[in-house]
Amino acid sequence: MLCRYSYAFAGSASGTSAYQFLQLGVGARPAAMGEAFAGVSGDVNAVYWNPAGLARIERLELSMTHAVWLQDITYSNIAYGRPALGGAIGAGFNRLSAGDIQKADNTGLRLAENYTMSDAMGLVSYARGWGSLALGANLKYISSHIEEERMCSYAADMGALYSGFRPWGRKLGVGLSVQNVGTKAKYVSEENTLPVIIRMGGALELVKGLLVASDLNYSEKNVHIHSGAEYTHTLGALVLAARAGYKDETVKELGALSGLTAGMGIEWGHYRLDYAWNSFTDLGTTYRISLGIEF
Repeated sequence: MLCRYSYAFAGSASGTSAYQFLQLGVGARPAAMGEAFAGVSGDVNAVYWNPAGLARIERLELSMTHAVWLQDITYSNIAYGRPALGGAIGAGFNRLSAGDIQKADNTGLRLAENYTMSDAMGLVSYARGWGSLALGANLKYISSHIEEERMCSYAADMGALYSGFRPWGRKLGVGLSVQNVGTKAKYVSEENTLPVIIRMGGALELVKGLLVASDLNYSEKNVHIHSGAEYTHTLGALVLAARAGYKDETVKELGALSGLTAGMGIEWGHYRLDYAWNSFTDLGTTYRISLGIEF
């Protein structure tokens, strides 16, 4: 079945945009840090938060993440990046699956049949640095499938990252990204815009081994604050990391504890394993596990 789409700037009103899965955090490390990652560079997962951060990777990197979400929903992604073409190139693929959902008639009576729902996104990326300044961009293909109906859209992300500030002699990265500017999504006769996200943030190496970060995000006419920290400690051939953060998207509906995030990581040679936890209080708990490899 051919996808349906029409061209428009993807500005959106609150709660009316399509592809809500685009607002879910990607990567266990960023998720554990409260999803404050716009000012972080040198991590291949930056391609999903601020593509300019990809410019600082030093070798080929591969990251795979699997998330166990609420109500048996799973969310998986893979990210790839490497230095090339005078900067860095990258690619990524995300897929969210809701599994089998029981059908119901117009009265709400549940039927014996099930249907499936899934969302997917693929992207290619390029980033380049000029001294302390880095710029990057993504091109995206996004699709959603509900039963026999499918919609698709095309979008772009743009980002900038500046790491020339040195307050108190410490490295500070300041980033800005605009995500999901693209085509409208159409199911049958209903059109919806994409969730445009504007991220502004910074990441400061407060002391050696301690990184603190904070983002201000704008999406669907709402402004949210994300903050997080990461402490790393070298123990022989191992690098251990402890992370924590806070984000306020669900606090109003689910309470203050729903904004807490935490996680840990372990790095050995060219391999890294990261874990993230986020409580949604009465709705349940979500987990992410990421495996990263450098070549």
